[in-house]
Amino acid sequence: MADLEAKLVVLGQASVGKTSFVIRYCKGTFDPASSSTIGASFLAKKVVVDDCVVRLQIWDTAGQERYRSISKLYYRSANCGILCYDITSQKSFEAMHSWLVELKKNLGNGIIIHIVGTKADIVNADPSKREVPFERCIAYAAEHLGEPSQPWMAMDTCHEISARDDQGVEEVFQVITRKLVERRAEIERVRLRGLEAAEDERNKELELERPKRGGCC
Repeated sequence: MADLEAKLVVLGQASVGKTSFVIRYCKGTFDPASSSTIGASFLAKKVVVDDCVVRLQIWDTAGQERYRSISKLYYRSANCGILCYDITSQKSFEAMHSWLVELKKNLGNGIIIHIVGTKADIVNADPSKREVPFERCIAYAAEHLGEPSQPWMAMDTCHEISARDDQGVEEVFQVITRKLVERRAEIERVRLRGLEAAEDERNKELELERPKRGGCC
């Protein structure tokens, strides 16, 4: 089997349920009393798609404004960005856009981006609590992520999930992982370029540290 390592970063406003989403997928558990992430946390999961073993490195980042300045450290070289919002909070949906701008600014248009609306269990119990219609998410994705020639891609990148009820969580990562496998060759090329760049940078540092020779004693 072929191997693929891929880095995923989960972004969004504080308290939208990013940590619960990631833990539900990686560990199959839900803790209603989970605390806010400080900086970022890291979890990994290995899955098999067709003939490829995919090792997902999932970075769950803090959503508080005071951590925004260090977020770049965590989503640098990411292959996929998952933007999360709370479907019961219009404010969290609007705040999501700034994360998309940052991803595109720092990683370009080659990154896979999916949008995840959380806390579907609340709306399932009381539909009046919904503040963000799913259709709005699709329209947003069509405007900012879609291709004019492939309008179906907008719906393909939008999800609504419940970490509490384990609704839709597995499906999000199934779709993303399959896209990563389809881009396997491209991802490997980018990874190798990164390794080469890091090696060149290290060689430059060693050259600067090397004692100067020459001249008289």
